[in-house]
Amino acid sequence: MSKVVKVIALVVIAVAVIVFAPQIAGFLATTFGGAAVSAATIAAITSTIVGIGLSIGLTAIGTLFRKSASLSQSMADRLNTTVVPTAPRKIVFGRTGAGADVRFFETYGSKKDRYVQVIALASHKLNAIREVYFENDLRWSGGALVNNTKSGLGYIRAVTEGAPGNGQASGSGGYWTVACTFTGCGYIVADFKLDNEAWPQGIPSRITTVVEGCPLYDPRQDSTRGGSGSHRAEDQSTWQFTSGSVEIGRNPALALLTYLIGYRINGRLAWGMGVPVASIDLDNFRLYANICEERVAVAGGGTVQRYTGDGIVSTSDTFETVINALTAAMGSCKLTDVGGRYCLIGGYDDSLGPIQSFDENDLVGGIGSPTPYNWVPAGPTRETYNVARGRFADPAQLYQLADWGSIETNDLPDGIPRVLTLDLGFVNRAETCQRIAKQFLAREAKTPGFFSAVFGPKAFAVQVGDLCTLSLPSQGWNNKLFRVQEQHEVHDMIYQMTLREESPEVYAWDKDEALVLPSNLRPPGYDPSLLIAVDGLTVTSTTYQGVA
Repeated sequence: MSKVVKVIALVVIAVAVIVFAPQIAGFLATTFGGAAVSAATIAAITSTIVGIGLSIGLTAIGTLFRKSASLSQSMADRLNTTVVPTAPRKIVFGRTGAGADVRFFETYGSKKDRYVQVIALASHKLNAIREVYFENDLRWSGGALVNNTKSGLGYIRAVTEGAPGNGQASGSGGYWTVACTFTGCGYIVADFKLDNEAWPQGIPSRITTVVEGCPLYDPRQDSTRGGSGSHRAEDQSTWQFTSGSVEIGRNPALALLTYLIGYRINGRLAWGMGVPVASIDLDNFRLYANICEERVAVAGGGTVQRYTGDGIVSTSDTFETVINALTAAMGSCKLTDVGGRYCLIGGYDDSLGPIQSFDENDLVGGIGSPTPYNWVPAGPTRETYNVARGRFADPAQLYQLADWGSIETNDLPDGIPRVLTLDLGFVNRAETCQRIAKQFLAREAKTPGFFSAVFGPKAFAVQVGDLCTLSLPSQGWNNKLFRVQEQHEVHDMIYQMTLREESPEVYAWDKDEALVLPSNLRPPGYDPSLLIAVDGLTVTSTTYQGVA
């Protein structure tokens, strides 16, 4: 079977080169400075294709809008202090609970009645350390101890960024000396009085430190790269958490951008991907940063920022885990590498933007056979969902994982409910989680179809993530809206592409949390045999006299 597919594919590509020879010749002429391209050259291209033996599969469905927003283990690890020397370094974005890794502890004093802990919060500078809770009780806020009636605490010292010169001895001073600075990291030092009356249950193991996380790079404020301001990608000291009245440190698009660039301590990459700025589409990230900061109407009145990113990951998490967690906080968008540059695609209604149109003349056909393509109206039933639920880090419960609720649509055709698990570790509002879930379920219902085919030179005008329309009489389509899911150039100006259905209805709840899902999100399929009865017509007559 595979040999047959390969032979057919080769014939299709060979025919494509012949059919689109004028367009290809024009493109090559432009490429080579206006030089003429002969028929022999086109024939040589065909021969090269056969020699390479390309095989094209038209049934593969890509994963542009499929993502597994799995939670980082750090979301759970931070709920209790741990004494693990090999614990991975923590990365905190937005306003949330920080890490709780005990890096040093000591019992000291003449009566051994004092105990000190040095707790690492994050492997970067923190914008601020706001509060410290023991179990559920607030014990430190705004730089001072609170609720310390039994004097169980000697002090809590908060350091947003360790650096040479700001170290202080702790405990006996024989081990944690002034030279211990935790360079580049945020941490706290907690000093306890070992007293049964103050701590009848023992020293608390659950310590929650609420922080404002890593300052972020904002290309909108970089005058050297098309913005306006003093931010510089190569200078972390120019990055900010708050710019004017806007908390850019809670912007998930900027958090992802900062993660791509990476964070350095003493000039060495401490975490992140270390991607050169030249390999990132900064205009694209400026667009998505603005989208995240747009205001959304909430059901109870007022507005909130459309998307926020408040969460924690670690250096042990894979790049994919971190990227998926941050993009999931922005709805159904996805990070992709287009033309060698990282950018975000999808996730908002861009149907009013530029749209490339295709028709059957742009598809590559075989000799004496109809134009081959593959249309899958919907994916496997087992991968179709009508219920979404998951967890988020609830600030009201000191960032313990809690259910954000459940979103349901109409029953599936087979009557079996299928649940999409959507854990959103970087979203701190249940309502925002539900709005994002509506977008995912609406995509399942409104845009389940995939179209795969080999396209001619006109496909050069689009790239992954772009919108396009397709008119195909054999399917009854007239400018049907799609988004480019996958694109591979199989030879000069010949492209294999997979398109996915797109609809503005997917984003109907993008700017208003007060709206609910319609009663019938999944319309019945089209049946060409059905006839629509004509009714409601009336007959009237008018008499005109004196007309010749």
